[in-house]
Amino acid sequence: MSSSITAVQTCTFAQLLEAVGVSDQNAEISICSTTGLEMEIPIRYPFRSDHFSFLVVQEGAFKIKVNLTPYTVTKNEILMITPNDVRQFEEFSSDCIIKFVGFKAEYLYAAGIHKKNVDALTFFSSLLNPVLRLGNGEMENIARILDVLEHKSTLPATSDYRDDIMLNLFSGFIYELALHFRRSQSLEEIRVTRKEELVMRFLKLLPTQFRSVRSVQVYAEMLNVSPKYLSQTLKDISGKTAGDFIGEMLLLEAKILLNHPELSIAEVSNHLNFSDQFSFSNYFKKHTGKSPTLYRKS
Repeated sequence: MSSSITAVQTCTFAQLLEAVGVSDQNAEISICSTTGLEMEIPIRYPFRSDHFSFLVVQEGAFKIKVNLTPYTVTKNEILMITPNDVRQFEEFSSDCIIKFVGFKAEYLYAAGIHKKNVDALTFFSSLLNPVLRLGNGEMENIARILDVLEHKSTLPATSDYRDDIMLNLFSGFIYELALHFRRSQSLEEIRVTRKEELVMRFLKLLPTQFRSVRSVQVYAEMLNVSPKYLSQTLKDISGKTAGDFIGEMLLLEAKILLNHPELSIAEVSNHLNFSDQFSFSNYFKKHTGKSPTLYRKS
């Protein structure tokens, strides 16, 4: 099997910035504003990234899938996406105004927050909803910080104290988010039932395990519940069983790999841990109505 095979395609920070037409940005952080009228979906296929992203919606709304879960993110909401998350942008409203904040883990570490107030980073590992809802005044505070941060990012790298000012502004942004997350957490704990939390935990686990684990029993053991309870809970909350989610993620990965013509069907089959090419072809045809070969031609 080719050692260059990857899973769902990973889009680097530089590739994403190029796709949205952003240049001359700091290599470890980028802040930019865009509107729905200017915006085309830059990358239409599902992908992972090597950076963190915050999408801050000031007006309008956009639709996106993160780890197969659909979200409509509206005015005064912030969506956080981590590098391991599989995301697929679907639609932006014509009145959508978004501030995009993308940064690598190295930039977060450089800010030193983990050394001073590690609890301020709790929301990065939260299993709850990745969408944070703010009030009008709270969004205005966030927007002011990001306006200055965006301005500083456009200055020449040789500008006096630019990098230090940006790090401090970035720290302020993270602390503001942590503050709002902490305030909302108690409400989330009330709103989110144990069943909903189990669904979120499963959907966080699935993208990291599905290539080697397809047994509902194994996922249930990882989550300390019975297979029946896991599938019934997923069905009650989402309308899909655990098997449905596993199959959907597997087929998504298969389609991405099949879109790379340099990979043979046998290589795709091996990467997805099927016993042989025949088993993979039967599975793919059963669930899509097309053989892998016919899918490539279509």
